[in-house]
Amino acid sequence: MNPYRFLLLILMLGISCQTTKTAGNTDLRDDLEEKNRGNFSLLNQIRQQPGIILRNGVPVLLKANNSLAPENTGEPLYVLNGQILGNSIRLADEAINNFMVKEIKVLSGPDAAIYGSRGGQGVIEITVE
Repeated sequence: MNPYRFLLLILMLGISCQTTKTAGNTDLRDDLEEKNRGNFSLLNQIRQQPGIILRNGVPVLLKANNSLAPENTGEPLYVLNGQILGNSIRLADEAINNFMVKEIKVLSGPDAAIYGSRGGQGVIEITVE
């Protein structure tokens, strides 16, 4: 057998093995996240969302319109299954069972405009089972 063909065969085999390994790791990671979803507090689940930072222990959207008005807490609006809860993580945490959280969406800018001025600091939509 030609040595170049042999090297090409080994190279192709190695590339195909690496591709399947990566796909398996992704499936395993998704399964572990699904199983451990309820082990994280609501605050930690929200904190893992893109565009969220913690300021004094409170989730804040990076892209929100951060006004300097004294009544402005900087907290986003929390919405549970389409019902507005308010602008307090404590109220949201009391109303929601961590194990039942199905999805968390972070809305800012034009996406949050459907909630009017209350969504000016951004909106965190939480869907539970």
